[in-house]
Amino acid sequence: MKHITAIFALVACILIAPPSDAHTRSQSFSHWHIEGQAAVFTFAVDARRATQIAQLYAPTYDLSRLLEQHLRETVFVFQGSVPCELESLESPGVPRSVITVSGHFSCAGPMANDLRASVTAFQAVSPTHIHIARVDNSGVVSEHVVREGRSSFALQADRPANDVWGFIATGFTHVLSGLDHLVFLLALALVVGNPRTAIFCVTGFTLGHSLALAAATLGWVEPNERLIEAMIGFTIAVTALEAGVHHGLDRRRTFRAFSALTLLVAVLPISNGLSVMAIGAALALYAYATGRFSASQATTLLPFITTAFGLVHGAGFAGGLKEATIFRSEILMPLLGFNIGVELAQLCALLVFFSLPWIVRLKSSIDVAIVANYASVVIFGLGCFWFAQRLWI
Repeated sequence: MKHITAIFALVACILIAPPSDAHTRSQSFSHWHIEGQAAVFTFAVDARRATQIAQLYAPTYDLSRLLEQHLRETVFVFQGSVPCELESLESPGVPRSVITVSGHFSCAGPMANDLRASVTAFQAVSPTHIHIARVDNSGVVSEHVVREGRSSFALQADRPANDVWGFIATGFTHVLSGLDHLVFLLALALVVGNPRTAIFCVTGFTLGHSLALAAATLGWVEPNERLIEAMIGFTIAVTALEAGVHHGLDRRRTFRAFSALTLLVAVLPISNGLSVMAIGAALALYAYATGRFSASQATTLLPFITTAFGLVHGAGFAGGLKEATIFRSEILMPLLGFNIGVELAQLCALLVFFSLPWIVRLKSSIDVAIVANYASVVIFGLGCFWFAQRLWI
């Protein structure tokens, strides 16, 4: 009966699994500078994100024109309470994975310290959308995080500024609004078993996350978004499997079976190409090798493994930055703020996850071990589903 219930849970979680881009944040970027009585900007967004606004307008195949129309309705500049005139808005018209549109606002009077921009782009279709604006005013650079409820920012500053609190909030919401990030943390909590080791693992995870984000942002690496997203699903599945082993599954047999499943998923669609097959073979080999660890070896290596997994998850978030140049300079403060937010959110999530068994024991007679077993089955199913879906679609 227990096995039937576990299989039912596995099938159910696959049927209700969310879309394949669960980890990737909805985000856009802009670069602003002041020229005399004009505010000039360049807006950049991933082409896949641009398709989100298609539901707001008449059908068209030209995403650049679609984005232009949307920006006319969502990007404004004000001098005090007086709106500046949008004189031009155009895009290069060359199809790319990142769409850029340049605009030119003209203000009536001399530039004063009350010049502000307002950006609400994509918020109508994605309330959690994050926009990052970089303002260069005569060499004075400031960076701002724009989101729902905080759409306005200054275009003039007397000194360089970074919206550190905005980046902390962005990192915090990045974790809490990303289902696959939370699912991974829950799987980690099931594996670790005690808060102290979990904190070491999460800190390592954040370190890997930071390194991957910095490397992609600086242009040192260019992540393949599809493969990275698939690997995120794999990290979730293999962590959940580790939790299952901790709760009684035979280690070698379980990981050998998962190794074969991983290889099958990667090789089955021949159209995926050699790179996908090579990644699949490497992941299958990793799963097979993991099955040969003893329980004590697996526990000892867990902080190092989660650091490596952090590299994968960080590259997933950085995928949207691959052609944006917003952060190529003065990257330290944005990265620092973002990763402080990530660490805080992860610690909050772990606090909740480690409190749940205590609350369950206090308020009911439910067997926590059984709940943990079913949870690991569901998480494993989600991870496998995301892994396969992101490779096949």
